[in-house]
Amino acid sequence: MSKRIDYGQIAAKLDYATLDKKFEQLAQREPPKNRKTAIDLLEPLRERLLALQRKGWSSKQLVDELKAAGVPVSPARLRECLNHWTTGGKGGAKRRGAKRTAAPITPPAATSPTERNKDGQPKLGLA
Repeated sequence: MSKRIDYGQIAAKLDYATLDKKFEQLAQREPPKNRKTAIDLLEPLRERLLALQRKGWSSKQLVDELKAAGVPVSPARLRECLNHWTTGGKGGAKRRGAKRTAAPITPPAATSPTERNKDGQPKLGLA
C-alpha cells in the first residue's frame, strides 16, 4: 500500500520564490521537441530534401546520405515524408487495406394498389 503524500508539509518546505524564478527562465526558452516520427526528425531538413528530390535525386540516394549521417530512415518512409510535405499533409500517403464502403441499401419496392385495403393502407397479409 502506498503512503499518502502530505501536501501541507511539502508546501511548508517549498521555496516558491526559487521555483517561480525557474519557471520564469523556462518561459523565456522554447520547450524541447519530442521527435517521435520520421517527419518530426526530418522537418529541419524539409526544404533541402524537397529541393534535392525536385532536382532528380532518388529517395534511395537521399536515404544513403542520411544513413551515413546517422539518420536511420528507409526509402519508403522518406517517400512518405516527401509526399506528406508536397501535398500539405492531406492524404499524401495512402493507407493499404482501406475498408471498402458497403453497397447502398435499396429501399423495398412500393406496394402496388392491389395490395392495399379500401382505406389506401398496405395490407398486412394477416387474414
